[in-house]
Amino acid sequence: MKKLVSVLIIALFLMPQSLLCQKKAKIDKRAGYFDVPYFQNHNRDENALSGHEFIQKVQDMGFWEMEEETIKEILSGNVPSALKKFRKIKYTVVLGNGAKHKVEMWVLPDYLAVGNDKDFVRMPMGPLGAQRVANALYCSLPTTFLVDRIDEVAEGRIEIFPFRPVEDRNMKPLCFEDSNNAINALMRAKGLHYGQFVSGLKKDVVLTTRLENEPGFQRHVAIYGWHHPDGHPQQPLFIRHGNFYSDYSHGIRLIYRTIKIDGKEYDLRAVLEDPEMFRIVSSEPVPFKRASYDWQKPWIFKR
Repeated sequence: MKKLVSVLIIALFLMPQSLLCQKKAKIDKRAGYFDVPYFQNHNRDENALSGHEFIQKVQDMGFWEMEEETIKEILSGNVPSALKKFRKIKYTVVLGNGAKHKVEMWVLPDYLAVGNDKDFVRMPMGPLGAQRVANALYCSLPTTFLVDRIDEVAEGRIEIFPFRPVEDRNMKPLCFEDSNNAINALMRAKGLHYGQFVSGLKKDVVLTTRLENEPGFQRHVAIYGWHHPDGHPQQPLFIRHGNFYSDYSHGIRLIYRTIKIDGKEYDLRAVLEDPEMFRIVSSEPVPFKRASYDWQKPWIFKR
């Protein structure tokens, strides 16, 4: 019995401190919306491509060419109106040392998409392209810890809709559109709409220190999430895909980098890299050296 107690004490000591005690995240409905500053100067052109038209354009492109086209469309403002407004979520975390912190952050309510309000497609992206969009919008990709907090505020939940892999079909834009249509149909069936926090849509491209610290993964992407209605993720943290890879199940969710901790403003990236504060926004065992994908080089196959 004493041996068991000792093992439990050691396990608790080794756990990431932010996981020892933490209250469920909530939407701060009183805060309303915060317009994405970047899109205030980048309005959608009335002649911009619809989601379906964009898929037709990029269907036969290679990965890196499609990434460039996706970045261009998003940064031109060709996104649904719901992606031009952040919504605030907040949570309280109690660290292992007993320190209690209240966190507030502005989050996009859905995944990056191309098109208009009636015809859009949530676009999977690789981590390098996603990071370029995040930088332009002064945003960060989430950690697995923050993906779980965002899932907690879901205003509705759908069951995940996986596609059976057939050769490389799941990496093709037409599959992206098919998945998007299935998601929208499942949402409509539950009375949900784009712009709400809805669980079960995608796996998130995330930040993890494993890409920095584990040999052989410096040009890879990390994915996590795709939560079932009961709250458990279909996809544990996975880092074995190269940074040239995305498929229909991947999504890009962005968090505005200016967050509040105990009422004081901080840069989320700086918090993730801080040796003490990182535990407030991450379940990683160590702080990040570089809390982005900026340091990675593209994995390009030579023919």
